[in-house]
Amino acid sequence: MLALFSPAERVRFAGVLAAMFTMGIMQMAGVGVILPFVSLLSNPEHVHTNAALDWLYTVLGFASVNGFLILIGSVLLAILVLSNVVTALTIWLMTRFSWGVQRRISARLLEGYLNQPYETFLNRNSAETGKNILIESQQFANGVLMPALKALAFGITAAMIVGFLFWLEPLLALAVTLIFGCAYLLVYLTIRRVLLRTGRTRMAANTERFKAVGEAFGSVKEVKVLNREAHFIHRYDPAARTFANAMAKSQVLAQVPRYAIEGLAFGIVMAAMLYLLASGQGLQSALPLASAFVVAGYRLLPALQNIYQGFAQWRFNQSVLDTLQKDLTAHQPPAQAASGPSQTLPESNVATSPHEPVKLVFDQTIQLRNLTYHYPNTSAPSLDAITLTIPCNSFVALTGQTGAGKTTLADIILGLLEPSAGEILIDGTVLTEENRSQWQANLGYVPQDIYLTDSTISSNIAYGLAEAEIDHSAVERAARIANIHEFITNKLPDGYDTIVGERGVRVSGGQRQRIGIARALYHDPAVIVLDEATSALDNETERRIVNELDAMRGGRTLIVIAHRLTTVQKCHEVFMLHDGRIAARGSYDELIQQSAEFGDLAQADNSAAVIR
Repeated sequence: MLALFSPAERVRFAGVLAAMFTMGIMQMAGVGVILPFVSLLSNPEHVHTNAALDWLYTVLGFASVNGFLILIGSVLLAILVLSNVVTALTIWLMTRFSWGVQRRISARLLEGYLNQPYETFLNRNSAETGKNILIESQQFANGVLMPALKALAFGITAAMIVGFLFWLEPLLALAVTLIFGCAYLLVYLTIRRVLLRTGRTRMAANTERFKAVGEAFGSVKEVKVLNREAHFIHRYDPAARTFANAMAKSQVLAQVPRYAIEGLAFGIVMAAMLYLLASGQGLQSALPLASAFVVAGYRLLPALQNIYQGFAQWRFNQSVLDTLQKDLTAHQPPAQAASGPSQTLPESNVATSPHEPVKLVFDQTIQLRNLTYHYPNTSAPSLDAITLTIPCNSFVALTGQTGAGKTTLADIILGLLEPSAGEILIDGTVLTEENRSQWQANLGYVPQDIYLTDSTISSNIAYGLAEAEIDHSAVERAARIANIHEFITNKLPDGYDTIVGERGVRVSGGQRQRIGIARALYHDPAVIVLDEATSALDNETERRIVNELDAMRGGRTLIVIAHRLTTVQKCHEVFMLHDGRIAARGSYDELIQQSAEFGDLAQADNSAAVIR
């Protein structure tokens, strides 16, 4: 657990530890002052027979013993109140520290996950990732860190109180310590395996809950149309029931020993009183010692219960700690300042600007040499020995049947996937992990499925920027090129400030894709990759956007992935893929003549256009 703390958190933890020791000292003092006070109450003559008390009595000018006892009682009360205040302050410091660690761990998980290669997300369910960031980090704070801090704090308190009892009456203190300690230890050893199994069950059930909810609302339109509400409810309910049962079981197992041991404590107090009387001490002399043990028990029992609960909850949430530690270790964010001024790339390879991200210079060609790619856990390659060249400022297309490898090839050009073999060269510079981000600074990307956030049109076009950072003139320029400016200004109630709703539910599919195209154009990229980006548009809008893209291509390279071949008629070169290989290449007219498969696709596309 300490390995999860940052250096600053380790310093703060030292401060919390100091507060824990202060709490223990104050709790011990609260027990320690009981003995002399009860002794004075049982025999007020000690005020005068004790030299220190007699001196204090005289100096303060008291005329009666009762008044002096009231003062001593008031001081005792102040010490007890102060010890409780220190305890409350320590609990507050521990709670604040615990949730501060949770905030940083959740942020670190988010950063670590987001900085992983795109391929990582192909093999991991997003529900599990979201659950770890939002829920399991909270479970770590509530179920691991806070119980551990409480166990440590009250362990220190218990140790100090027990030490004081040993000073008072070693034999009796030893008996009390062994009885209480063995009782809690026996209970914990009995249930610890149950707690570990229950904790693993809770975590698995929590993942299933998140998957069911995420999939239900992620496809809510299909759920409503197909009347599949009952399916998702029935899928969620067993996981929710398992989760609830596991949580209830852990809390019951953490609380039940308290009530049994409180009964045991009452019996021990009675036995202690009888022991003191049987040892030959009179009731008057035994009363102060008995009172000290009673108050010590009053302080000690909650401390022991907190220690037990800390271990029990830690055991129950062991799987949470293991998962977070594994993910935080495996998904380390990139080191800060790794590419500082002393480690910049050679001047010939990068272009810099004080207002723009560093970009890899691209003014000649994108070259793919013998490029092969295998998706994880697959035997057949999705791309096999692809070799092609895309000149700067050209308009090219990747086409072919579904599954031919078009999107995979585009993802490699975008730097999202690492080739299994072969290489990509930008103006002769091999694309590597070190310069990938500089290459991506040149790119604009329009996927087939556009994700819109529940914010304004402007925020969705200038995706990922704070409102104050948005260049509204660039937003409008991009919207005009994407042929959506007139719709935004004339049809939407608040123009560019209109809220589009979660996932863009308040705009049509075609409008959503045009917003996606405007988003890609916002940063004025040198290369634009469109993955079926016009598939939801009508023929006229598609034609206008293709014409606009072709017209503004003066300083841009366009790479289009398309099924509808009307999109590629203006392309300089079309690459036809089949089973991960380039089956044919050439202009649209050349491929019509050379490739029967391309001709069939074009004929099918023209027939569909007539129907539309």
